[in-house]
Amino acid sequence: MTPCPISNMKTLRTAVLLLSLALVSTAQAAVFPDVPGGFIYQEEIEMLVNAQVINGNPDGNFYPGRSVNRAEMLKMLYKAKGKSPDPSSHSCFPDVESGSWYEQFVCDAAANRYVQGYADGAFKPDSPVSRVEALKMIAEVFGIEIEEITERSREIVKFVDVSTAAWYTKYLYAAFEKGILPIAGQAGARFSPNSPLLRGEAAAYIFNALQVQIAEEREEAEAEAALEGRESGDLAEETVEEDSAVQEIAFPFNAGGKFIGKKVKAYRFSIPGKKVVLFTASLQSAGIGKINCRLYKMETDGFSSEYYFGFQSEYRCYILAALEQGEYQIELQPALKDVTYSVSAEESTGDGNDGFGEAKEFTIGLTKTDVLQENDLQDFYKFTLDSEKNLRLDASNSAEIACIIYAMEDVDLFGFTGPQCNQNYTYPAGTYFISIGRKAPKASMQTYTVQLR
Repeated sequence: MTPCPISNMKTLRTAVLLLSLALVSTAQAAVFPDVPGGFIYQEEIEMLVNAQVINGNPDGNFYPGRSVNRAEMLKMLYKAKGKSPDPSSHSCFPDVESGSWYEQFVCDAAANRYVQGYADGAFKPDSPVSRVEALKMIAEVFGIEIEEITERSREIVKFVDVSTAAWYTKYLYAAFEKGILPIAGQAGARFSPNSPLLRGEAAAYIFNALQVQIAEEREEAEAEAALEGRESGDLAEETVEEDSAVQEIAFPFNAGGKFIGKKVKAYRFSIPGKKVVLFTASLQSAGIGKINCRLYKMETDGFSSEYYFGFQSEYRCYILAALEQGEYQIELQPALKDVTYSVSAEESTGDGNDGFGEAKEFTIGLTKTDVLQENDLQDFYKFTLDSEKNLRLDASNSAEIACIIYAMEDVDLFGFTGPQCNQNYTYPAGTYFISIGRKAPKASMQTYTVQLR
């Protein structure tokens, strides 16, 4: 009998779970009243519930918007991995109640060094687990290899509220690199690393982590089979062309390819002089999945204060930006794995207020009402402070308008939490830019009002 290439119980267990997920995806789903058809995480929730990885509540609801506590997150991860905690695991943290439903999960995780307590020695099982704490738990329980942050890592993890020096950044980077992130509903300039993870989001995190592991174990099995074939002379020598994560390209361009999982694909290019440029990224399988796009002006130190977020419309992503001369990089990332894409950059026209170099001057006390015309995606404003001030920048119609405040190099933020629109903030002296844009491209005009006070 030919030996099975899936050579260990861990891989077999994951393959069985994959089969169960595939079966329940075609079976009648367990529908919750608060997870209706079309809900943002409906597929992930219903698949994991049917696979008995996560549960609904006795009242018949799932409560996708309720936060997950630290003990609940560990139990879900153990069930997803098919792990059973050691029954002798107990008395690990002073605040872990003896005989509680979660004691064995927490104490077994502590014994395996999946988790550690806080500085005061407590585990805080009932406290909401933050997004980054959940990512670390996933990495540890799933055995995901975590690498230290490099210069290339810094080009991928670019959120205004994430420090490359923080303890969690390497886990955040690994999640993006592996394809656990992004999930729907978590996109924009901020990641909010310390925000409580909600039940619906937890289902998406765990579902993606399982898909990543299944793909990796399948690749290992195929590689093992190929190696056995080569050793027996059954397979010919193969040449594999590596896909570069960052590709140099000349502007204007029209390129494309296939994503490796959900890994970021980037193109670096030069703009010889001031130009208004339209970028369009599309998935070739129209209507299936979404694609994110971001554009960065590259500086000599590897960091970028000037960057643009793409505006999504179904399976396309657009950026219309007035760019100064310099080096730029556009980064693409899909919501689904292994999809094909195309991306183009061409000279276009704007309304004279489409980038940092075209930003209109703004002052304290000014109220500005303007219109985003039919093909206009965003407007830019600029203000400068000569001393620290407590201010609030209000932008109207937050349901339709995306508002971002950029702090430039001459601003010392004393950390990594920056100003946000529609919130009070103590602004240090320096230069700031404001971007007012659509949340998604539309054919109609969009009126907005912005005020600094």
